[in-house]
Amino acid sequence: MPTWGLPTPRVAESEVTVQQWIVWQVGLLQDAVARGDQVTSEVLRFVGMGPVTQDGRLDDDTARQIVANDHGYADWADALAHGHDVVDTRFEQAADAVYAGDLDTLRLLLDARPALVAARSPFPHRQTLLHHVAANGIEAERQLRSPANAVDVLRLLIERGADPDATCDSYGGGNGATTLCLLVSSVHPADAGVQGALVEQLCAGGACVDGIDDDGLPMWTAITFGYTEAMEALARCGARVDNLCFAAALGDLDAVQDHFAPDGGLRTDLAPLPRIGAHGRTQAPESVVEYALIWAAAHDRRAVVRFLLTKDPDLRVTEPWFQATAVGAARYHGHDELVALLEPLTPPA
Repeated sequence: MPTWGLPTPRVAESEVTVQQWIVWQVGLLQDAVARGDQVTSEVLRFVGMGPVTQDGRLDDDTARQIVANDHGYADWADALAHGHDVVDTRFEQAADAVYAGDLDTLRLLLDARPALVAARSPFPHRQTLLHHVAANGIEAERQLRSPANAVDVLRLLIERGADPDATCDSYGGGNGATTLCLLVSSVHPADAGVQGALVEQLCAGGACVDGIDDDGLPMWTAITFGYTEAMEALARCGARVDNLCFAAALGDLDAVQDHFAPDGGLRTDLAPLPRIGAHGRTQAPESVVEYALIWAAAHDRRAVVRFLLTKDPDLRVTEPWFQATAVGAARYHGHDELVALLEPLTPPA
């Protein structure tokens, strides 16, 4: 009989169907809720579920919906439509080992079945084990936190042949669904203090520091999501910093000043980037100074902010990702000194 373990059913079979797997998980989830399991409580909070019922029990329909949504299916019917897909139970154990930082178990599983390093989850995100290190875009119970030894986990997977630039289907897939882009937009490695080291290890292992389309998407992602340590690690790994927004976010005042001509205006030979990445959101070329100011404020680059304020920016302008103004970005990221500087200068909305 399966037992609760993240919630990974523990079974003797090496392969089962998705339908078998999720039915087991429904039972395990209901049992864990009834027992007041701490991990389960965290998972329910993560997916936006409060107290499930007044008596602390989970009814069948609610449990099925939670399990389906946890895997990325629209609902239980959608999950059952994929019920004949195959779950490799060894992959699921390896994914748990990645989450837990259990190197011994992960190594044993890879020794027994080397192909696991290239295998993918059967669930809609289709992540590899390396993607799981980013703790982003997968089942809630596998992205509650990052282990302190996450760098060692990543190193082992790279050594065993993991593709550092493989994409998956999380968040719609595409060039932003590499391990590197998922990593630099993930709160859990940042909270664990391992995000920068993971970036450096991943790039050392062959990941394209400027993105698989050579468009600077990892740097854009770290900047727009506010992960300063990740952004700085990308720069240390050789990422291009060849535009005003990147230089401003990184706090490179000399590079920022170099984008302006002696007359004080923007140099005409350094065209602003029209998009956030090759396929990302468009930017208004005439607002490049405002964008640079916003991202400098988001990353607490005070000297850069003060310099860009001399360029008479429109402080009502918002950046195209989260629609934040400069003062809004500073406030969101808790940079009180910049809020105090920018707030009196910002016209009412």
